[in-house]
Amino acid sequence: MTFESPTDLPPLPDEVGASLQLPAKPKRDAASVLTSAMVVYVFVNLLFSLPLLIAPVSFFDAIGLSKIEANALGGLRWVGAVLLAWAVAGILVLARPGGRAIFVTTGALQLTFGALAFVYSWSISEYEWSLWYHLVATLILVAGAGYMSWARLRGRSVLKGEEA
Repeated sequence: MTFESPTDLPPLPDEVGASLQLPAKPKRDAASVLTSAMVVYVFVNLLFSLPLLIAPVSFFDAIGLSKIEANALGGLRWVGAVLLAWAVAGILVLARPGGRAIFVTTGALQLTFGALAFVYSWSISEYEWSLWYHLVATLILVAGAGYMSWARLRGRSVLKGEEA
């Protein structure tokens, strides 16, 4: 018996074919997706909040503003405090996600609006600080917003308290 092509081979019995199949990769559950998204969210907020809260003038100087501009913007320490509060709220959602869907939606919107603001700044060539900071901040916010939005949709059942 000769076979011209692999499609000419006789079919394998079911028990042999079943033993040759590789097990499917298990799909990540909604809770683990949501947890990793919240960790990203907390990290992004801490990344922007801590330098603004602890040393705003040094932060603005490090990202390329002149000393005069950095000193003028030193009063924006409160922005770091607000972002730090969001990071703490993200930790609270990690601790008990059930019923916190509105917070996760708001967090996804926060990162989305931040990303849109940076992309808009790119589109009109508005660079108040160094180009490297603008690029890094844009990438972090766009990636964080995309991941957070996807995880929010994936984790809806956990957020509504339907799963443990």
